[in-house]
Amino acid sequence: MQDDWDKFNSFEEYDAFTQNWLGQCYRVLKDTGTIWVIGSYHNIFRLGKILQDIGFWILNDIIWIKTNPTPNFKGTRFNNSHETLIWATKSQKSKYTFHYHSLKSMNDDLQMRSDWYIPICQGSERLKVNGKKVHSTQKPEELLYRIIISTSNIDDIVLDPFSSSGTTAAIAKKLGRNFIAFERDTFYVEASRERISKIIPFEKNI
Repeated sequence: MQDDWDKFNSFEEYDAFTQNWLGQCYRVLKDTGTIWVIGSYHNIFRLGKILQDIGFWILNDIIWIKTNPTPNFKGTRFNNSHETLIWATKSQKSKYTFHYHSLKSMNDDLQMRSDWYIPICQGSERLKVNGKKVHSTQKPEELLYRIIISTSNIDDIVLDPFSSSGTTAAIAKKLGRNFIAFERDTFYVEASRERISKIIPFEKNI
């Protein structure tokens, strides 16, 4: 991206930044908890290595296939139509939450696969101020819905260290989870607060 928050001077600087925040996530993550990270081909391989160096145990990688990707207007490369998510625990012996049957029931009674076909954020779901997107990489709610409902329970705590437009917090609230969200940009914070204030949690335990 061209946003200031996504610019680094070198791979070494990015790796040090990543090592720092993932190390803190490892420190605060419960033994029964799991972590999800997402990235594109620019950084996901570096993320995976650093996760393993810290001690995380990778359970799955999920390919989010964007059904409506932004075209490559220059025509110089393949159309980049997916991002990769890594799902990991603190150790190989961690006893983590995974709602296998809930996911299966969401998928026409078929085992949920590791390729998820979900459109990028669009329409009324996209946060805008004065007609402009609030955040350039706002994730679709369906993506966070699958993550949170599959690997957490009601009243669990969901932490997002890079909250941006607040999608994780919004879906956590909707699904009856507690959340902690970090964001340093006050513009994103205010947009997120307004968004989250309008969320009404589901009444039924789904």
